Amino acid sequence: MTPTAAAIFGPTAVGKTDLSLRLAQEFNGQIISVDSMQVYKYLDIGTAKPSQDELSAVKHHLIDIIEPDKKYSAADFRDSAETLIMQFAQSGIMPLLVGGTGLYYNALFRGLIDIPPVSQDVRMKLNELYTEKGQPYLYGMLQEHDPDYASRIHANDKQRTNRALEVYLGTGRTFSSYLATDNHKKNIRYIKIGLNTDRNILYERINRRVDIMMDMGLTDEVRNVLAMGYPESCPGMKGIGYKETIDYLNNRCSEEEMIYNIKQNTRHYAKRQLTWFRSIDDVQWFDVSENDIFTKVKKYIHQKMEE
Repeated sequence: MTPTAAAIFGPTAVGKTDLSLRLAQEFNGQIISVDSMQVYKYLDIGTAKPSQDELSAVKHHLIDIIEPDKKYSAADFRDSAETLIMQFAQSGIMPLLVGGTGLYYNALFRGLIDIPPVSQDVRMKLNELYTEKGQPYLYGMLQEHDPDYASRIHANDKQRTNRALEVYLGTGRTFSSYLATDNHKKNIRYIKIGLNTDRNILYERINRRVDIMMDMGLTDEVRNVLAMGYPESCPGMKGIGYKETIDYLNNRCSEEEMIYNIKQNTRHYAKRQLTWFRSIDDVQWFDVSENDIFTKVKKYIHQKMEE
């Protein structure tokens, strides 16, 4: 029998966590986090990790697994997630993939193609361009050569900008063309569930979440991680909420500007997430503002499992 996993995705702050916890309890499930920031240790508030009560209620995987200065690629995620799904299938556990990192879902649904190695000379050239002309220039290059992928990432995302340009300059093909190519993947059936709501409601949720993060001590969390010796340049500190807070701590902006920037950048990220998720095939979308959304999603999963 083909292993089955439910994939629950949508923009940040839409309500994935609450719904997935109830579904996990309904279907004897465990949650596999599909979040490129929740993999990092010590980064709890800004990544909106599940609370200790939530972690105790339902077993979670791929949270707090690496240090903030380590990289964790889509291929790393795919290997870990597929291994867990296959293990769950043998134990009668329902895997629930929950999160908002589109690249990770793409790695599972479509597989990853093997991109040819890129020479060190290309990387050095891009590093020199970054030093001389800055991130806006490199992002402009990406918009020119690979506008599809550029539209999916933030203009300040140096790591993803560099990787896409590396691939283009080193292989002659755009990064988005590689992402659009199916590759070998395990035989797993995915029940794809998209969550969304009215944009104004979503933006209100995002703004409220940021306010809660500030009340919980996001600034102190960032200050403490920096004090542990992790530099602002490490991968874990590049996420939304962290880079803006670092700007504040380094007197590059006021506290009011920091909060405004976090909210604005999170709203922009949510918009890009929706663009990415809408490109996925065979998704059943649900509006989380509807009455009894849990019952509707539960019914849909039962129907798909019986097919």
